[in-house]
Amino acid sequence: MNTAPMFVRRSVPRLLTIGCLLTAAAFGVFVIVTSGQSSPAKQSSPRPAESKPAPEKSPEAQPAAKPNAHHFDRVVIIVLENADYEVAVRDNNLAELATHGASFSNFHALFHPSYPNYLAMVAGTDFGTHRRARIFGDKQVNFPANAAHKTIADRLIEAGLDWKNYAEELPDVPCPFRIYTQHVANGKKGDYARKHVPFLSFQEVQQKWCDHVVPVDSGKSDNWFAQDAKKGLVAYSFFSPNMDDDGHDSSVRIAGEWLKEFLDKSFPEKVRQGTLVIVTFDESGGNSDNRIFTLFFGDMVKPAREQDPKVLGRQYNHYSLLRTIEENFGLEPLTENDREAALITDIWK
Repeated sequence: MNTAPMFVRRSVPRLLTIGCLLTAAAFGVFVIVTSGQSSPAKQSSPRPAESKPAPEKSPEAQPAAKPNAHHFDRVVIIVLENADYEVAVRDNNLAELATHGASFSNFHALFHPSYPNYLAMVAGTDFGTHRRARIFGDKQVNFPANAAHKTIADRLIEAGLDWKNYAEELPDVPCPFRIYTQHVANGKKGDYARKHVPFLSFQEVQQKWCDHVVPVDSGKSDNWFAQDAKKGLVAYSFFSPNMDDDGHDSSVRIAGEWLKEFLDKSFPEKVRQGTLVIVTFDESGGNSDNRIFTLFFGDMVKPAREQDPKVLGRQYNHYSLLRTIEENFGLEPLTENDREAALITDIWK
């Protein structure tokens, strides 16, 4: 009879001890579990904190590169024809103009003959035309309106910017292109070459933007370009002189004289503020290295006396010209050619 109470008396403390141990163990598990649960909460809390700056930094990060790349508000490209560098650099008018900017001593055209170079300047590729040019001559092509045949005009319009191709002796009805039915302005058929008006080689331009290709008579002081310059040019202007004014059917001397008169009368310095003017040649006169005279000038370019000859001696080509314009306006490159081309730097004020 006494054994039972004795067992009970002994077992109660044991049960209490076991209960305490179990409670402590349970509490320890609870602490471990709850602390384990709090760990993700602590890890997850920084995520919103890290994600918040991203939207704040990205707008700053993108424009941060833009001020460094954005040197000019507008660009005008004037293309002259077929002269070796050594000949063009000695022309009095071109040499005088070169004192106002960056005249590159190692700038090269890409192909012979002319046409592939014009395409490369506006499209980042010549679409293989140089391979057949030697067989079929300097013939123009009507490239289809599709994603494989885009030009800088497409990039500019996508970015909300405008463009024009000014052309001397442009036919009265340049679009659509029919080689045997075009009536050339002033009847000067021999002075006009569509191959020198590169945007007209693209059916998309012919169909949608033919009014962006504008006739010009630079002999008149109130020509379309001069009027636009007074009002404010669009972001991108490509100027195609006729075959006499560009030197193709005349000489470098004639081209230099025309350029000086054109700048003095149609595009004087007072209306060039914020505009980069590029004077280049489509190709050399026949030299195998295809080295050509190319000049950048404007109020954003250091004058020749402040330029570093080593910088001006860097090797560039027509793709470099295109890439520099794309970088300035924040445009996506058209091809790997312009994407990988050397960017023109260290000439700016």
